[in-house]
Amino acid sequence: MTVAPKSQARVALPLWARIVIALVAALLVQAVLSAMVLHWMYFVDPQQAAMRRAAFHMFLRANGIRPAPWRHVLLSPLGTTLTSAALVAAVAVPLTWRLTQRVQRLHHAVQALGNLDLGTRVEMQGCDEVAALAAAFNQAAEHIEILVQSHKSLLAYTSHELRTPLTRLRLGLEAIERNPGTSEAALAGARRDLGELDHLIGAILLFSRLDAGGRRTIDCEDVDLLALAAEEAARDGIDVQGDWVRLRGDERLLRHVIRNLLDNARKHAPRLPPTITVRAIDGGASIHVCDRGPGVPSADAERIFEPFVRLGPRGEGSGLGLALVRRIAQLHGGQARCAPHRGGGACFIVDIMNQTSKPTDA
Repeated sequence: MTVAPKSQARVALPLWARIVIALVAALLVQAVLSAMVLHWMYFVDPQQAAMRRAAFHMFLRANGIRPAPWRHVLLSPLGTTLTSAALVAAVAVPLTWRLTQRVQRLHHAVQALGNLDLGTRVEMQGCDEVAALAAAFNQAAEHIEILVQSHKSLLAYTSHELRTPLTRLRLGLEAIERNPGTSEAALAGARRDLGELDHLIGAILLFSRLDAGGRRTIDCEDVDLLALAAEEAARDGIDVQGDWVRLRGDERLLRHVIRNLLDNARKHAPRLPPTITVRAIDGGASIHVCDRGPGVPSADAERIFEPFVRLGPRGEGSGLGLALVRRIAQLHGGQARCAPHRGGGACFIVDIMNQTSKPTDA
């Protein structure tokens, strides 16, 4: 048995009604206080009170108004306040009702989003704070919908990608059981499959964390980008050229960008080393990694940055390397793109933008 919260257990007045009641109550309190103050100031002395009433009646007769009790009440502080309260209620009721209806629609939209109706949006009306709140809700709902869809796609792709090395690993273990004499070759294959699984799982976890956490995942520090590129390229004996640039960024993620680009170039052009250049640009730096491989067709220049997209044979890489490169570049305020390389091949360009970045002298 579920128990309704206290806020839902009792039936409360609508917000518009409570606003109107508060306004009318404030006017009534003001009327009572005004009447008490005026009575204390002018009607405590009976003689002065009689003189004022006589003067009031003379004023009415001079203007052709016959004195009557209801006119006296209507022109009293309490009467004028009650009349003002009626006028305020007549104006405030439609205004507050319209405002609270918009808040009510926003409330229903929040409930729908909480019930996983990710396509829920609020119609924007007006240019006030409620409209700004509706715009913020729509933006947040769109971000949540994109994020959930991305995670669903990532889960589907992950299940599909993990099946291949797991199947090879299972077949390798079965081969070892059937023929112990081939155990060394089978064990070597199993180790390769385990390494591929480890690399794939690591890439999936990193991509998911960057996709979900946004800029909160960046741990900014001063990074010498040319020195970082030279350090990574030295593993393959590649020389790095370009400008000395120091900027604020996540060194670990930027290292991951350079490493993925070099691995991608090595995979598509194993016989010819790639070239890597760091260039200072306005507000940041640009990393160019160019290879002499078969190149990328113009129709696939954008598609290769999508998760689990491969242009080569299946089994070459995790399909997340370039997707991670673009995501890290976006988290650093930049972008990643692919352009044709003169003389054949592909050139991957990654822009890293930072407001505090600045070129340094060599």
